[in-house]
This record gives sequence, C-alpha cells and structure tokens, in this order.
Amino acid sequence: MITLDQIPMLAVPSMNDRHLEESLIINRLEVAVANNDIDEVYLILRELLEHTGLHYFDEEALMEETLFPTFKTHKKEHDRHLGELRSVIEYFDKHKDPRAVSAYIEGSLSAWTLHHADTMDRMLALFLEERATNASAAAK
Repeated sequence: MITLDQIPMLAVPSMNDRHLEESLIINRLEVAVANNDIDEVYLILRELLEHTGLHYFDEEALMEETLFPTFKTHKKEHDRHLGELRSVIEYFDKHKDPRAVSAYIEGSLSAWTLHHADTMDRMLALFLEERATNASAAAK
C-alpha cells in the first residue's frame, strides 16, 4: 500500500492532487486483488488506465506549452508505463489471474509511480515554479 507520507509533495498543487488520486486507485486495486475480487480488479484496472492516461495527457500538454526541455524523455516514460499497464490488463482479461496484478503492483507499479513523481515530475514542477517566478518578476 502507498501511504500518504510516501507521496512526494511538489511545487505544483495539481500535480500533488493527481498523484494522490492515482495512489488511492492503486491502493484500491491492491485491496481488490487481496480479496480475489475479479470483477473489482477488472473495473479498477480500467479506472487506473483512464486516470493515468488523462494525467499524462494533461501533463504532456503542459510540458509542450511551456517548452519543457526534457519533454521527449518524460513522454517516453509515460508511453512505456501506459504500455506496461495495458499489457497487464490484457493478461488479466485473458487469464483472470489476480496474482499477476499483485506481482505488477508489488514489483513495479507502486515503486515506479512514486519514483517517477519524485524524479521526473519533481523536475517538471521545479521548472514550472521557476518559470512562474520569472514571469512574475518580469511583470513588476
């Protein structure tokens, strides 16, 4: 389970909100897997994919709009992660095996989500904060 104190706090509140929402979905998925609730796992996996896709879409639009220097690298990580999540969903749909989802959560998903937020998203948040500070100073 992802605890609140594990979620990195960034300079952009909306990014913190998205990370909290995503962590709560992952935690609900972990509970559904532990309860061997196939139907709930199915629904939450799709919710996670939809939420993550929207999260990345919004973040990538912001990176493009602000000419974030490492946009391409950041987007590649998003694409890789979404591809991995889609593969897990495809496997689950075929085999209805919650153990595979559990292995994904424990072996990759939770740690990757926190690491991505603390590294790549932190760099983006700092860039956005600096940009806002510079714009504010220039307006004075």
